[in-house]
Amino acid sequence: MRIALHLLAFVLCLISASLFATPAGAGGSTLLVVHLEFPPYYYTTSSGQPEGFLLRKTANIMRLAGIKPEFQSMPAKRILQVMHSDEPVCSIGWFRTPQREQFAKFSRPIYQNKPLVALHLVRNAGFFRDKHTLADILADPFISMGALEGYSLGTAVDEAIAKARPGMGRVNGDYAQLVRMLAMERFLCILVAPEEKDSLIRVNGLPPDIFASKPLPDIPLGNVRHLMFSRGVPDSFIARIDQAIEAMDAADAAR
Repeated sequence: MRIALHLLAFVLCLISASLFATPAGAGGSTLLVVHLEFPPYYYTTSSGQPEGFLLRKTANIMRLAGIKPEFQSMPAKRILQVMHSDEPVCSIGWFRTPQREQFAKFSRPIYQNKPLVALHLVRNAGFFRDKHTLADILADPFISMGALEGYSLGTAVDEAIAKARPGMGRVNGDYAQLVRMLAMERFLCILVAPEEKDSLIRVNGLPPDIFASKPLPDIPLGNVRHLMFSRGVPDSFIARIDQAIEAMDAADAAR
């Protein structure tokens, strides 16, 4: 713990030094930060305020780096258009892919999703009583699983499903629709990120006590999320942000 605290103090000194060394270009120390509507990570409240646990973390990172964030909600298509421009802009929570690296820059990781869980109705819990892994569920022909067409659950899970259930039917739509169909017993379970489970149930207006979730230890951790920057954001800004992320990670490790 003492080592982690020394590391935190050292990184904070580096950030402080960089604040004085960085010229006030690219709009001074203000940066436009755009986000999707994707609760609980980032979204807009009914009163029009930006909210979400990754949005709050981003705000803390920016302020620790001496940069004032200006949050704005945008559709994904518009965000990617802006990322291809020279406008200095940042966006929250993106996966780093070779395709995106061709037009954008990325921070250090700010979050890694927890392993997916199996979501099912409480009244169908008997089907899952002796099922302790994803492999167990996939091996049972009486357990139907819902999944979205064209949506990846991660390489390991996608490959496990393809191997166990080649040609499994999939639903066109979104995850909110998938939860509604689960409530209607169109299938017995779905795989969902535990961070998103409560929001998906709430947005459908469904009672949370009719659902149960089951951890599956053979499912690995989820994707790593980053801040994504357009080419218009100076490297000096990104370096300060990376230093702030490192400092926050060190502080979390020291707790």
